[in-house]
Amino acid sequence: MHLITRADDELYGLASAAGKLGWAPKLLARLADARRADPADPGAAARYALALMAALPSLGVEFEAHARFTDTIDALGQALRLDPDNWLARYSRARLRALIPSSYGAYSVQASGELSLAQADLELLLARQGGLPARAYFVSTHALAAVVDHLAGTPPADGRPPLLDVLAACPRTPVGLPALGAVLCEPLATMHAGAVGPEREAIGEVMAVLYGEQPAVVAALSRQSVW
Repeated sequence: MHLITRADDELYGLASAAGKLGWAPKLLARLADARRADPADPGAAARYALALMAALPSLGVEFEAHARFTDTIDALGQALRLDPDNWLARYSRARLRALIPSSYGAYSVQASGELSLAQADLELLLARQGGLPARAYFVSTHALAAVVDHLAGTPPADGRPPLLDVLAACPRTPVGLPALGAVLCEPLATMHAGAVGPEREAIGEVMAVLYGEQPAVVAALSRQSVW
């Protein structure tokens, strides 16, 4: 499986900054040209899709933004067709599919079937990463799967370990991805807001170690439980 690289984090940070500064179209055009120049290159496809996702928060919630949102999901799908073992592309597609119907994040647009597709991506990702040496950010896959199950109103898939067991086994190592950490910490912060008791404490302890520098984590740890 192809895991997150420092170059992925740097590109995501660059594209995020480009979106805020208004020059994302130029960066995206350059990456799109590279994608068209070699349609069979999985790296070019993945870089273009990642930059599209990074630029999404700079858009509004009007129809054009929704079209860009679905275009990004399609671009991630193209990257996965070329490289089915791209961890970040599969996680990102599941994340965006969860965002569409859920209000989990910046967008809230109904799209039937997207949650079940997100669940399928996450179950595959959990199976693939389960055969690898542990990485601290793998816990985010479990957290996102739990968030998506909650949104879909379905129980966890058979055989999935309890969240507290996953949290206990998670390596206590800072993830060290300043840009992508903002994406990876989202489901943990979301779960922390609704958890109580030992589960809330465990989630808070893990996300403080892994993603403690992220503003969303700082804010989450400063709030009281919403339940």
